[in-house]
Order: sequence, then structure tokens, then C-alpha cells
Amino acid sequence: MSTTAIKHRIALSMNGICAEAIRNSSLGYKKSFGVDWVRLREIAGEFEKDYDDALELWNSEVREHKLVAAAICPPSEMTENRLNEWMDGVFNTELAEILSFALLSKCEHLKDALLRMEGDDEPLRRFTAYHALGRMRNFTTWMSEDDVRRAVGAINNDDRNDLRFVHVLESLIGEEK
Repeated sequence: MSTTAIKHRIALSMNGICAEAIRNSSLGYKKSFGVDWVRLREIAGEFEKDYDDALELWNSEVREHKLVAAAICPPSEMTENRLNEWMDGVFNTELAEILSFALLSKCEHLKDALLRMEGDDEPLRRFTAYHALGRMRNFTTWMSEDDVRRAVGAINNDDRNDLRFVHVLESLIGEEK
């Protein structure tokens, strides 16, 4: 697979109106083509999963490259060290959500690392961990009741009162027992 081919497919899908809106937003991307997530998932599905290509795209300063990177990264190749490196590239909630949804929630072997990440000083790292763990809880059998209690018990009290965290915490907390 070639990242050049992926980048070309993204460029062909550009939506100028959305690109301008993203550029004028506070999301912090250096460049955006304004391509929606549904189209980006379609593009990612046309290519084989490959860690090196995913990393190259993740390290790009283009919104769509980062989002496709999360979709083409093989979950089995995401290690705890690599997780920490990728987390350094998360600078907004969109990236945190897509990274959690498309990749981290599929990494059962990173469950303990995500549970530890709940205690991180960086809010976006906690947000990402909460989101991935919530998806694991609701869409897999990987989270034992002890894991859920541990995850819920580790939720930062400030995060419980932060509107950015409400939805993601609801998916993790669910029905507390």
C-alpha cells in the first residue's frame, strides 16, 4: 500500500465548504480537506492495514490523514509504547474519539494501559481512555465487572463535572451497581 494513493483518494474527496469551516474552527489542524468520517472510513477500507503507513499518516499535519491512520493501523501492532507516542499527537476531542473508536477499542491487549491512562494529568489522554474503555465495555466482552468498577472508580471528579466528558463517561459508567 502506498500512502500516496491514500492521500490522493482523500484529496479527490475534498469538500471545500467543510474544509473552510474546519480551518476556521478551533480544532487546531494545519490543513483539512473537509472530508467526512463516513467517506474516510470508505477510503480506509480500500487499503490493507499497515502500521508503517498508519504512522506516516498519523504524523502528518492534515486532519484526514490522521483520521485514516487510526482506521488502517492494525490493532495487534499497537503496543503500549506506540500508544503513548500516538497520544502525543492527540490535540482535540475529534482525534481522541476517532482514535478510540477506530483503533483503541479494538486493542484488548491495551486495556490495562488505558485503565492507567485514566489517571493521566492530560485531559485529552483521560478522555481518550474513557472513550476506548466505554466502547470496550459496551461492544466487547473484554471488560470484567472488576475492570468496570476499577475504571469507574478512577474517574477524575473534575471530569465528571466537565461537559466535554459527559457522553463518554455515560458509556463507561452505564448502570452503576
